[in-house]
Amino acid sequence: MKYTTFLAAILLFSFTTTTNAQENPSDELGAWYILASNSKLTEKLSFQLQTQFRFFELASEIQQFKIRTGAKYRIMEGLSAGVGYAYFRNDFSYLSDTPPSFDEHRIVEDIYLDHKVGNVKVDHRARLENRFIVTNGETDTRHWFRYMAKFSYPISDVWSADVYNEMWLNVGNEPTFAQNWLGVGLGYKFSDLIRSRVGYQRIHLDGPDFDRLLIQLTFTPDFSKASQP
Repeated sequence: MKYTTFLAAILLFSFTTTTNAQENPSDELGAWYILASNSKLTEKLSFQLQTQFRFFELASEIQQFKIRTGAKYRIMEGLSAGVGYAYFRNDFSYLSDTPPSFDEHRIVEDIYLDHKVGNVKVDHRARLENRFIVTNGETDTRHWFRYMAKFSYPISDVWSADVYNEMWLNVGNEPTFAQNWLGVGLGYKFSDLIRSRVGYQRIHLDGPDFDRLLIQLTFTPDFSKASQP
């Protein structure tokens, strides 16, 4: 019963927030479709690859195309570090103060902390994101600092629920606040290789807020087992 109540509360929160957002005509319920892999190469080293199609509406007005790759190294129990590269093709033509389309390259450095509180897994991620924005052949360099806290709860052997919040800060630019992401989601484990997640995310900017539906499929191959004798 407590699992059902917990799940119902998350779904009610998502529905209520989304409904309220749609009362504002400047908000659109968009969708991010995500295909990812997280490959375990050794007991300490993993490799990530991800692509995203971000739509301003559910299936139209593509806002961003993203492809990201990275590596993560587990230094010790509960502490990891990572580095990655991402390419973005952006089209924010629905916002009047941005160019209609531009490319962006990002290099990120991450520190991860994880621990448990009872059955709840708590993940912290601190990220420095170096942005190289290319518009009409000119490159503008900017930087973000991001901090995310995520809480994941196992409902059963195959179902899980999560809630997270991520704060974005401009480094060396004004204003200091860049944006904030608040989200909830439900995950389902098909097998040791394939997992899925459906979530809702509220993006708060210094201006309009946006509601996004997230649909993700993740492959998690474990190549470390093949190297074991």
